[in-house]
Parts: sequence; structure tokens; C-alpha cells
Amino acid sequence: MEIVATFVPAPRSDPAEELRHPPQGATMVELRADLLGKGRDLAPLVAASPLPVVVTLRSRAEGGEGPDEPAERRRFYEKVASLPAALFDLEATRDRELADAVIPRDRVILSAHVSDGIPANLEERAAAMLAEGTRFIKVVPTITTLSDVLAVLRLAQALNKGSRPAHRAVIFAAGEAGRATRLLGPLLGAPLAYAAWDSARPAAPGQYLAEEMAALIGHLNGRPRRLCAVLGLRVGGSLSPRMHAAAFRALGIPNLFVPLEIAEAAELDALLRPAGESPLDDIGLAVGGFAVTMPWKGEAARRCTVLAPRARRAEAANTVLPRPGKVLGDCTDIDGITRVLAEEEVELPGSRALVLGAGGAARAAVVALQLAGAQVAVAARDPSRAREMAARLDVVVAEVEASARTAVVVNATPAGVDGSADPWLEGLRLPPDGVVVDLPYGAGPTFLEQLAGGRGWRFVGGREVLLYQAVSQFAAMTGAAPPVRAMAGAIGLEEASA
Repeated sequence: MEIVATFVPAPRSDPAEELRHPPQGATMVELRADLLGKGRDLAPLVAASPLPVVVTLRSRAEGGEGPDEPAERRRFYEKVASLPAALFDLEATRDRELADAVIPRDRVILSAHVSDGIPANLEERAAAMLAEGTRFIKVVPTITTLSDVLAVLRLAQALNKGSRPAHRAVIFAAGEAGRATRLLGPLLGAPLAYAAWDSARPAAPGQYLAEEMAALIGHLNGRPRRLCAVLGLRVGGSLSPRMHAAAFRALGIPNLFVPLEIAEAAELDALLRPAGESPLDDIGLAVGGFAVTMPWKGEAARRCTVLAPRARRAEAANTVLPRPGKVLGDCTDIDGITRVLAEEEVELPGSRALVLGAGGAARAAVVALQLAGAQVAVAARDPSRAREMAARLDVVVAEVEASARTAVVVNATPAGVDGSADPWLEGLRLPPDGVVVDLPYGAGPTFLEQLAGGRGWRFVGGREVLLYQAVSQFAAMTGAAPPVRAMAGAIGLEEASA
């Protein structure tokens, strides 16, 4: 498998100088001529790259900035055909006749980018492209649903049957929902995988960095033994895949962990089924387990046939294990919360605690604190939801301003995750040396972290909670002792104990 880093020039940069230093993990470079400015001479750029180059002129019709007119496109490819590029990307709709006439077929990627989901005839179109006999074909629909993900994976499998040397089809999906296909495509036989040049310059939504792809699938050589996934909304930024991949690598387990975007609760019905009954099983991807995140933890619990008592009390499952004839559910968020508070040496029995939020993560926090012996109150922006949760879990409702005598606050809402000020959180009044636990995490400090620093509170971030809940989750999914140091290191944390 080649990892192709798509070059998107930085403003006011020297493209040739940038190309001399390709991203770590990349084995090829894609030069998007449509993004380099009309009339730019590609020869010095191809010469600058220490890696083999793919030359592409993506049309406006297929999501790029290049021309749509076949005559103009032909003039471009006639001009660059003599360049020592390894491959040339020709669009099947506009450039098909250029294969052999201008570019030898064995140097052509025949491509199709589809912007409106999965056409009914996509497999027939892809098969017709394969019949053209070019070096590779590339088919990239833009998708939004789980059913589209499954359709893309079925197509990738169908077109890359047989031994790997014969594989010529690169099939994956663009869009945040397509992230799993970018990871699974190479493992199902795709000879190329496309990556971003850097995190600030992705060429398409859902693109990984080359280094990320290596971290997530580099321990595998072909189809994974078990497929695990994090299910939720906006899971593209989840750290769970990287953390679990590090654990798989450390223990030599040939499993894969991917993000799956779940836009509607009904999509859970297809996945949360007993072992062997999932559509993933139909593609030959045996499910090892699911991590479930906001906002589907409650929905996941309702779809489990066997729930751990603590998950039943919380009415939330963040760990789901499809097994023969049943679906097991647990709430390892509870382990994460109690462990980080133990690390902070908080004496929970008899202490006051406040949980912010009214969803599945908030219910898990309440149960964690109750089981540890704390006196728990809840607060939410919607008072009716707070009252409903309080009645079901036998706790009281409070306002955030009533936190002056509270030892611990757990924020189970996305408030302030991007670092922006939040008036509701500003109402917190913990005593000096109080502890705040912020379950969400982002690329930078959350607002609650900034608030804690300014008011002298101890702060525990969502990454720490994520780590310790994942330790329990990994053990449940694999039956193996979790390599905690490897998991912590994968998400930028240090862990002293093995």
C-alpha cells in the first residue's frame, strides 16, 4: 500500500521548498495542479519531490478548481505528459480518451468523484472503469450515512477480490462519515491511500494525515481479525481509535478501531446486534465491540439484551459487545470518573458533588459518584430534564451557583469545549482546591480548564477520563490486560503504572 499525501500549498509559501519535505509516513505525493494556480510550471515541483508524484487536475464538476472542458484538460495533459511523474490522474467522465492517446495506460489512475451519495449504478460504473485497463481506478463518493459506509465497503471488497498483486481499485468515501472507509479501504485491498499534507490543509473532508494512517492501521497487513468502532456524532476527532490502535500494536493483536458517524438513532439498529448478525459481518468484518459516545449512550443501552447493573442504573452504555445470541452493555465511563478522582486523592464518601448535564454521560457520572458514596446534585440548562434525571436517580436538583460547598463538579456537557467563554459555567463557585472534571476534550484548553486555572481549582481533563474508561473497555473487548502506558502515550498523556 502506498500512502499518497495530497499537496495543498500554504499561502505565500515556496511550493518547491515544501515539496522537498513531504509528511512523515507518506510514500507518494499528489500534485493538485488545479490548486497551484493556472499556468504554473509543474516541472520544478515534480523535480523537488523526493517521492514519486501523481499529477492531478481535479475539475470543478468533481470538487476541484480545474477546468471542466475536455479540450482545455487535454491541452494540460499534453503539456505535462513528458514529466517524470509516476502516475497521472484522469477523470473518467472528461479524460477517458487520453489514456494511451496522451498518457500510457500503465501510468493512469482513472478516477470518479461523486458528490451526491451512492448512485444506484456505482458498481457497474466502477467495473466499466476497471475494464479500461488503466494502472488503477479511483472511485470516491461523498457520503453522510452509515448505509453509505457499508455500500462503499461492499464495493471495495467486490472490486479487489483475489490476490493483492491484482488489486487495482481504490475505493473510499469523502466526508466525515467516510473516515472508516479511508482506513478499511487499504486493508480490503486498495493499492493507494490518500492523506492530507498537514492538519491545516486537508484536500478533502475526512482526510487523515499520513502519520495518523500509519498509527491507526500500520500494525495490520490485510483484513483485521476483529473490527471495533466508536459510534457517535462528530467522532472524526475522537482519540479512541488512536488509543486502541496503540494497544493492539503493543500486544500484537490484529484488530482495527475506526470512527463511525451515527446521524440517527435508527442507524444503531443495524450495528447493535448479536455476533454474526451485523451487516459488517456480511462484509467479512467480525465485530469485536463498540465504544459509544454522545449522544447515543442511552439509545445504546436500550438496544442491549444484557446490561451490567451499573449501566442499567445509569440507563447508559458506552461499551457494547455483540456476542452469540446477545448484546452485552456496560458503562466504563464510571471507571474513568472514579479512577481520576482517586488519582486526585478526593475522599468521595460523604462529600458533595455536582454533575452538569442530563444525558447519558451525566447519568454515568451520577452513578459513579453515588457508588463511591458522594452526595450528588445535578444541574442542567433545561431544568425539566434535570428534574427528570434527578427523580430517576434519587438525587437533588441544584443551580451551578450553589456549588460553593461542593468538593467535585463533573461537566458532562459540551459547554466550552472549544475554549470559548460560557456564562453558565462561569456561575460555578467551588471552594479553593475544589476539583472539576471536564468530560469533553478538544485540540486546546477547554473553557472550564481556563476557568479552573484562574480560580485555583484542581482540573481533570476529558483525556484522563477517556484513558481510564478505555482501559476497562479494551479489557472487555479483547479479554487482554490493557497496555496502559501505550494507550496513555497515544493520546499525549503519561501513565506511571503499567
